[in-house]
Amino acid sequence: MGETLANQVLLMFSGGRDSTLAALRLHDAGHPLKLVTITAGYLFGLNNVERRLREIAPMLPAKTEWLQIVQPTLRTQHFFHQQTCLPCQSAYVIAGASVARQTGIGKIALGYASYQADWPEQGPQATMLLQNTLTRHGFELMLPAYDIESRASAIQELKARGLSELALEQKCTRQVNNVNLEGQELSQQLKLWAKAIDEELSNGRLLLDVSKRMCLEDLK
Repeated sequence: MGETLANQVLLMFSGGRDSTLAALRLHDAGHPLKLVTITAGYLFGLNNVERRLREIAPMLPAKTEWLQIVQPTLRTQHFFHQQTCLPCQSAYVIAGASVARQTGIGKIALGYASYQADWPEQGPQATMLLQNTLTRHGFELMLPAYDIESRASAIQELKARGLSELALEQKCTRQVNNVNLEGQELSQQLKLWAKAIDEELSNGRLLLDVSKRMCLEDLK
């Protein structure tokens, strides 16, 4: 049991192409999974995530647990002064790390991919900062889909596995207002991102609203 827990990975699962491939690659590598999906009022289309889970359920152990967690309100949101995905991504990481900490899981995975590096949180600078931050708190960061270099490659792998090529994830109503960052401004916001995650994880236990908890075998 202890060996299984030591090998278990908590994956932040959106249902999109990359997190789907991350789940299957982790399973292929022998890692038991706990899947966590964040929900919020600005996200819609949770039924798409469930559709993806039904697709991959036969490929994963029936007892694989899936949690829906309402995005927590953080004390560090005031750090961010630009409209990007970084505030929400910090909440996702912190929620995942909180579940991992409460359940004794030491490995946290995200469905980040290198072809998405124009998103602030998925670039090499961000992933290095995140890795260092999580390491300080006793977690190992895993990015099993990061070697995917194009959307076409992700689609090709999904098709090879007999899965839909669609991005079956929730859609965000906020992204249309996002700004592009680069250079010093990007570096500054990424440092605030890492600082927010570090401070929240240092503040101890975070109360989470788990709106649903089920095993893949319960999906109908």
